[in-house]
Amino acid sequence: SKAEMRHTCRGTINLATANITVEDSCNFIISNGGAQTYHLKASSEVERQRWVTALELAKAKAVKMLEESDDSGDESVSQTDKTELQSTLRTLSSKVEDLSTCNDLIAKHGTALQRSLSELETLRLPADSTEKIKQVNERATLFRITSNAMINACRDFLLLAQTHSKKWQKSLQHERDQRIRLEETLEQLAKQHNHLERAFRGATVLPAGSSGSGASTKDPCCPAKGDLSDEDDDNEFFDAPEIITVPESMGHKRTGSNISGTSSDISLDEQYKHQVEDTKKEKRTRIPYKPNYSLNLWSIMKNCIGKELSKIPMPVNFNEPLSMLQRLTEDLEYHELLDRAAKCESSLEQLCYVAAFTVSSYSTTVFRTSKPFNPLLGETFELDRLEENGYRSLCEQVA
Repeated sequence: SKAEMRHTCRGTINLATANITVEDSCNFIISNGGAQTYHLKASSEVERQRWVTALELAKAKAVKMLEESDDSGDESVSQTDKTELQSTLRTLSSKVEDLSTCNDLIAKHGTALQRSLSELETLRLPADSTEKIKQVNERATLFRITSNAMINACRDFLLLAQTHSKKWQKSLQHERDQRIRLEETLEQLAKQHNHLERAFRGATVLPAGSSGSGASTKDPCCPAKGDLSDEDDDNEFFDAPEIITVPESMGHKRTGSNISGTSSDISLDEQYKHQVEDTKKEKRTRIPYKPNYSLNLWSIMKNCIGKELSKIPMPVNFNEPLSMLQRLTEDLEYHELLDRAAKCESSLEQLCYVAAFTVSSYSTTVFRTSKPFNPLLGETFELDRLEENGYRSLCEQVA
């Protein structure tokens, strides 16, 4: 049931693409091509057949709905609505004509019947026959009154249907117009958003000192994305620009050779020293505390039943609030041991220092037992300790 789906549903399989196979007399399998496979067992062969039949019917219906939704666009839907509306109106008008014809016939035959009954009353007949004729006459009069009331009610219903159908048609047209306006607005917004993104990318490629030096031309190595055509907006992919910018205070214009990491005027180390002097930031001394949330172990175990180890979802607070790349960089904390080892003359003493440096990576494992987050492919982490300790570290997840 829908109420159970919130807390006990193991997942869903789209029936339009599912494979339903019978294993034996009571078992059957539903699979969506490898990612999910459910083995189900019925209490008897009859019940299993009922399940399989119902699922096959639902699959056929889902496939049909999918094909209809693929084939029919907005224009065809609106055309179908118009055709259906016109055919309904034609049917209603023909029924109204039939009702009016019936009304005329009832009035005509009713008048003829009452005339015939009046003629019968004038004839000299036995007393019993006269009584019977009076009763028939009264019933004919009642029938005529009822028929007139019914015809009047049908006429009122028709008038109401006509007036309300006009209102419904107007409101439907209003909704359609509003939807078209919304679609146009969304399209305009998407275009403006795309244009702004391209304009922003074009602006970020400007040289750093363009405002003061008059060198406002764009970098020839990185043309503005706004100059590209709008033919294939969906398939375009823009990577981060690999450009090293230089502060304006240095008075050095960035050239194309900066992009590859070298400059004809100034080396990267000198650039970096200038940057460090200009922008000194306070570095944090500790990582944030791990949030201490209560865990429901039973619900975690329940979600793990029947799943592969790689598909089991773990709570986010199982992990340490940093990446594995940062955790690896922490091994360089006692790097000065290697510097000391390099200065030692005794190989035994060097071996002691190297062993101490190797063991130092286990210094925090007593208190930190949780695992860091797995880095994504292409994720990087940079540790900048050039000013204090004379080294920089850059890690990347490459496989």
